[in-house]
Amino acid sequence: MGTPKNKPVGSLDYVLAIDSETTGLKFGADDPSEGHQAVSWGVIVADAYTLKPVEELYIEIKWNDTSIKSREKDPKFGKRAEEIHGLTQSYLEKNGVSEEDAAVQIAELIMKYWGPTVSVKTLGHNVHTFDMPFLRAMLRRVGIEVKFGGRHYDTNSAGFIAFGTFNSDDLFSLIGYEARDNHNALDDAKMALGSARAIRTIMDAAMG
Repeated sequence: MGTPKNKPVGSLDYVLAIDSETTGLKFGADDPSEGHQAVSWGVIVADAYTLKPVEELYIEIKWNDTSIKSREKDPKFGKRAEEIHGLTQSYLEKNGVSEEDAAVQIAELIMKYWGPTVSVKTLGHNVHTFDMPFLRAMLRRVGIEVKFGGRHYDTNSAGFIAFGTFNSDDLFSLIGYEARDNHNALDDAKMALGSARAIRTIMDAAMG
């Protein structure tokens, strides 16, 4: 589906596909990022009509002071998450950038395509309930405010409605992606975007 000549109300030019890996999450909290941080981001600017990538960014992030102190108090802090994504504290200390650098890179990419006034709509798997709280928290810790819209496009919900899948592994496998070993934020953002594109292609064909 190409860009329509007469854009409908509420339409957008770009969507921001995102995925994060973190030190963990606070289960049962209104804000799952409380006491935790993102340790990597996969960010893709995509054309909203074709859902094809326009520009992408991958960032790995050092632990902040809060995470370091949490590990000092509890040697198990972040260990379960490390088993999922493989990004250990020692690896990130050597290879990651600071939270401030990561926030600036993401904000600069957003400003490039949305500017300071257009609200950003995001896409991803559990994007609104998981990734967005971590992104907002990271940006605000370094004093950056980005205007995000109230609408977000969740492939978890789309997969459940379209195919009856309950998690990313099942949806991505159904779409045709190979099983993952360690989770990677950019790969997961790509698979979420590709799944959305596949669902749209299927629906376009069905509505033909």
